[in-house]
Amino acid sequence: MTQTPRRQERAFTIVELLAVIGAIAILLGILLVGLQSGSRMSRNVRSMSNLKQLHIAWSSYSNASQDRLLPGYLEPGVQENWRVRYKSADGSRVDASQSATYPLRLLPYLDFALEPLYGYRNDIDELVVSSAQSNAPNFESSLNVLASVPAFGYNAYYVGGWWEERDDTNHLVYGNSAANILVGDDVRTVKGRLVATTLSQITDPSRVVAFCSSIYRNPGATIRDQSGNPDGAAWVVPKRLCQTEIWAPFLGDSQGGVTAGLMSLVAPKRMAGEGIEVFVAQAVPFERHGISVPTMNCDGSVIQSTLDDLARMDRWMGIALSGEGNTSSFSHQCDDEIEP
Repeated sequence: MTQTPRRQERAFTIVELLAVIGAIAILLGILLVGLQSGSRMSRNVRSMSNLKQLHIAWSSYSNASQDRLLPGYLEPGVQENWRVRYKSADGSRVDASQSATYPLRLLPYLDFALEPLYGYRNDIDELVVSSAQSNAPNFESSLNVLASVPAFGYNAYYVGGWWEERDDTNHLVYGNSAANILVGDDVRTVKGRLVATTLSQITDPSRVVAFCSSIYRNPGATIRDQSGNPDGAAWVVPKRLCQTEIWAPFLGDSQGGVTAGLMSLVAPKRMAGEGIEVFVAQAVPFERHGISVPTMNCDGSVIQSTLDDLARMDRWMGIALSGEGNTSSFSHQCDDEIEP
């Protein structure tokens, strides 16, 4: 009786298993990148739509104010001197400290709709309820939030202006500061042309930033913020205030994600410039969705700006176009009594 030879069973080798796992990891990585890209695109579209609504409100303010631009910052003493009062959604008076920044002064021109400025927040529904009535338990705290953390910062120093009370007078920061500009081959020193308080004073409104996504940061370098959904800021500054360097596009590079084992195959390499380095604690442009900064220019155009582009000073003030030196290195004399 002949014995039927047994069929030899073949198992996967470790190398084959690793190859399969690696292929699955790569496919999952591609899928994850696609999903993240789609999600970022959706959020960016939403930001651009909100900026368009913001422009309508910003323009409405100017139309109701003899073409004056919305002030960037109004110290409480200035509000008192100007005898201006601001109200919340239910008509109750807003404290002057809460209306120093722009949001609570602009919300009436948005019909107090919070979505354009605070739609990025997870607690927006709570804010809508708590800020609607002055007898709500968290009314004052909600107004403090509205005043301080909108999604978009205002180009407050150079558009509308940063107003402070000094020696019982209303002082416009940088309002009379000098800058050197080129007229032909000559260098001339001019004053009073840095801050635009009316739209007609802006040399190129299609170029100058009015609002962009912003965040308050302490000194240090950040590459593509991954900390969830951080708070915004009510103003935003160019790379240089006066003669002080505030921020710059981050020039290093870093490996993101998991960098060990097979997952390093799908961890995206972050490129130079894909982040920001802050030198002085300030409110700076913020790449909230991906590697671009949702931006509204003074003519109402909305674009996705890069940090490299926003590092050009002509994006923040028209005079930088004719300033001495290139637009990235442009600076002006400091306000004698203010430091950034």
